[in-house]
Amino acid sequence: MRLIRFALSFALGTLVSRVLGFLRDAGIAYYFGASHVSDAFFVAFRIPNSFRRLLGEGGFNAVFVPLYTRAVEEGREKEFLGKVFLFYLLVNSIITFLGVLLSKYIVLLLAPGLRGTETFHLAVFMARFLFLYLLLIGLGAFFMGVLNVKGRFFVPAVSQGVFNAVFLTVLILLSDRYGHIALIAGVLAGGILQVSVYLPSLVREGVYLKPVLRFDEEVKVLVRRLLPALGGFGVNQLSLFIDTILASFLRTGAISYLYYANRLYQLPFGIVSVGVANSLLSLLSRSDVDRNLETTRAFRLVLLLIVPASTGLVLLSEEIVKVVYRRGSFSEEDARITATILSIYSLGLVFSSLQKVISAEFFSRGDTKTPVKASLLSVVSEGILGYLFAFLLGLGIYGLPLGTVISFLIGFSFLMVKKKVRIDKIPLAYTLIRSLIASSVMGVSVFWIKNYLTEATMTLVLGIPSGSVVYFLTLFILREKLALSLFQSFIKKGLNP
Repeated sequence: MRLIRFALSFALGTLVSRVLGFLRDAGIAYYFGASHVSDAFFVAFRIPNSFRRLLGEGGFNAVFVPLYTRAVEEGREKEFLGKVFLFYLLVNSIITFLGVLLSKYIVLLLAPGLRGTETFHLAVFMARFLFLYLLLIGLGAFFMGVLNVKGRFFVPAVSQGVFNAVFLTVLILLSDRYGHIALIAGVLAGGILQVSVYLPSLVREGVYLKPVLRFDEEVKVLVRRLLPALGGFGVNQLSLFIDTILASFLRTGAISYLYYANRLYQLPFGIVSVGVANSLLSLLSRSDVDRNLETTRAFRLVLLLIVPASTGLVLLSEEIVKVVYRRGSFSEEDARITATILSIYSLGLVFSSLQKVISAEFFSRGDTKTPVKASLLSVVSEGILGYLFAFLLGLGIYGLPLGTVISFLIGFSFLMVKKKVRIDKIPLAYTLIRSLIASSVMGVSVFWIKNYLTEATMTLVLGIPSGSVVYFLTLFILREKLALSLFQSFIKKGLNP
């Protein structure tokens, strides 16, 4: 059960990072609320973050991991790392330089509705500094791919937690005196420490990086696979850009509302879906695994964990938003709007998670084109549906997440039609049915606690753990074997971290 073991390791590290990430976002909400400053920061920070996912743990690693795995198996690790590392570093440096130089035009492209406003000028100012973060985190993303091949998932996952902790510390120390400058300083300081946390693990694994300038056939293969992969992950990032573009034409704070809600939605997605997808990619890149078995197991694992997560987010969205964000400059109205958006996002969590997992199977076979087509189809659908719901049908900001949810279903459906791996439908159906039944029982218990208690914090303190216990007990009663395996893996990980 290597898939579960790898995914669990990644999930534990990601959980630490996400908790710290919520504290970071709570700090931003406390000092800046949903204002022109927060809108400007989220626009400016989204740009290097998107390039990070594109050139880092997204498109690049989807291509890098299978090729690096083969090089390790063939005894060519040092040679391969040397030439790829230099190539990657040069590309990242060029992108960073162009980003700093063209920040004004990039912000204009991303948020045209802000043109000429105070928010626009502030976003351009921030973007020029925040693009430097791309160079830092690019190194971290490269190191992540190396350690994932080595079977090390905890440190790469927890490295984002280091960034969040440093960012929050800088924010607390500098915000009152320096305002938005603290946001810039927090990102850069966090990026430096985030890269540094990889170094001890790389040394322990005996990883040797000696840059070599060599554009041979192997590097050309990487580039040929990388271009469509970048296209696919670029399209995925375009999905975030579309919401930002459309939201820039709405009220002040709309960009911030979408960001705050999306961050909460990303918790189960980041812990479960990304963890399972990364683990599956590493597993399927090997030559000794049963692709059908492992992919089916990955689907079942996602359903087992994401269905109750989606249910919980819908039921407890208001309480979650209040506990995480409702203080300081973040008002009651801000909390209400953000909670509604979170509930809508949560409806598409299952489809987006399964799309992430099945995409990893395509990448492991070197097929980077099919996920690109699926992502492009999703983005086009999201743009059309978002505009239709938000503006033509008058749903405003709520129309944007609704369009996103439907686009997830469209993209996932396309990949399922195009897949070559065989998904065993009977065990998958059993897991889905049992998960739905257990989630319903859990939902009743959570709903009862929610109505019995009026204070948001106590509702979460009692509702989340008790709901989780009810859910897994119901699964055990229904004799869900994968749930038992997951529980056993968790116990082993706790005894032997």
